[in-house]
Amino acid sequence: MNLPLYVNSSSTNQNCIHDLCKSEQDILDKGFVTYIYYNLKKKTVYIGETKHFWVRHDQHIHESHFNDGEFTNCLIVYNASFFTESHIKDLEFMIINHMLAETDETKFKIYNRNNGQPQPQYKDHHIVEQEVFVKLWGNELYNQGLVHTNDLERIRQKIIFKYSPFTQLSKQQSDIEERVIQDPRNKYLIEGGAGTGKTVLMMSLMYRLINENPDMKIGLITTSNLLNKFNRILKQLNLKNKLTFVRAGKAIEEARKSNSHYDIILVDEAHRLQRYYPKGHPESKKHFNKSQPEINEIHMLQEITDGLVLFYDQFQSIRPQDVLRANFIKLTQGYVKESLSQQYRIKGDGSFSGNDFLNGILYALDIIDEIEFNPNVFAYRNKDSYFGIVDSIQDLFKYIREIELRHANTTNRVIAGYTREWISNPKSPQNKGIDKFNLPYDWVENESKWRWNSQHEKWVEIESSKNEVGSIHAIQGADIDHVGIIIGKDIAVGENGKLRAIKGNYKDTGGTPLLNEYNEQELTSFILNIYYVLLTRGISGCRVYFEDSKVREYFEEKLLSKVI
Repeated sequence: MNLPLYVNSSSTNQNCIHDLCKSEQDILDKGFVTYIYYNLKKKTVYIGETKHFWVRHDQHIHESHFNDGEFTNCLIVYNASFFTESHIKDLEFMIINHMLAETDETKFKIYNRNNGQPQPQYKDHHIVEQEVFVKLWGNELYNQGLVHTNDLERIRQKIIFKYSPFTQLSKQQSDIEERVIQDPRNKYLIEGGAGTGKTVLMMSLMYRLINENPDMKIGLITTSNLLNKFNRILKQLNLKNKLTFVRAGKAIEEARKSNSHYDIILVDEAHRLQRYYPKGHPESKKHFNKSQPEINEIHMLQEITDGLVLFYDQFQSIRPQDVLRANFIKLTQGYVKESLSQQYRIKGDGSFSGNDFLNGILYALDIIDEIEFNPNVFAYRNKDSYFGIVDSIQDLFKYIREIELRHANTTNRVIAGYTREWISNPKSPQNKGIDKFNLPYDWVENESKWRWNSQHEKWVEIESSKNEVGSIHAIQGADIDHVGIIIGKDIAVGENGKLRAIKGNYKDTGGTPLLNEYNEQELTSFILNIYYVLLTRGISGCRVYFEDSKVREYFEEKLLSKVI
């Protein structure tokens, strides 16, 4: 049903409604519907759901924010004999997320101001997705000019789709969000492993806070490789004039300079918050005081804000500059503690879950000594198996190429531990004047050669990165459909039968402890955490190559010997 509804008058005065037959009027009066208001000329859209459209329409036209959209039409989706509240809420979520992901192309402004209510699982979800949403998107929405492409998989690869604030939260996520919303000026530590939805929760929380409290001063912090991605999301949400993601150091410096104070600060990747450390780029240390090296970024953030929400994974701290775990625990002792446990990134196949893989990796890397997991996640049975061990770097790139042929619109990359110097760095003095095509290679195996990631920001998104090897600094926080991982010789099996760091083979100059503070146990912890991050990037597949055959045997003994 497509009605030319005018928002400057009550629904009871709409001639187009009176022209409808009695059964159609009944749908608007007391039927479950999902609706889309739009103005093609003004490029404005609002998506909603209701059981009483006439009542909801009258409510909308008395909302100043809604009227700013100057909507001229309303598309109403209904099925009186099938739709329930679950169906229309689910359909609303799907339309919002996909249309939002397309706004970089359609240029539509979406006027929704919240992400709705938590939606419980229900048995008809697949029917609503395949028989209602897919057909609605490809027919009515496409024909009306509301969408740009029929290729839903291409849309789902976009960064804003993966981190949309309209993503439906789990009950666990939703309960945490609600507690923060009710008391935003408190301090929270939200812990969760890789892929447990920390960033999705942060985005949803950010969107609710700014829309429910438009005068609130909100700070947003993340790592440098994610700044560009997250700020593009803010642009598509029409929030770029209100909010900006920055590094912690920049937020602290700007607050000090302007003598300003935040109501609340949300910190993504809080395990990367820093302490004073002599090594590193001078720009990243300007906000530290050498005479007070014990004062770290957590102290500093607490000084410039009332509320603070830290999204944290202790196993993703990868450099000695990061605030040490013991200090983190001490400084957050009085925080409200929340925990995320459900794995969302890694897809299970019914015989195992993403948590099984995550726990197995923690066990295999000696990060956790004893933990329960289903070892069958590590069994290689055919090309569709999630996990597999290969015999060369070339095999990893071959795996990625084969995936590209079989699965369109997927993001697949080869990544590695930091076991090669970055000799292809275009900014290094020895490469001055050399164009990017003639830079030296960092990785060589027989006749094959590859370079490290050419950039940190947006690396996963650029086409040329398929032929490069990504480092931890390019992929922390990223999701990759199929991933190939090189586990290098920066770790070895020690005399005690445990994995240990080999300092000479670890080439990240900013990531090694100072010579006078060198601690093998500390360096081992950082390197194993790096491999934990690398190994937990893959959504649908993971292949691993071990440069050290003894480390490979160690993994196989710990993981594959348990496979049934």
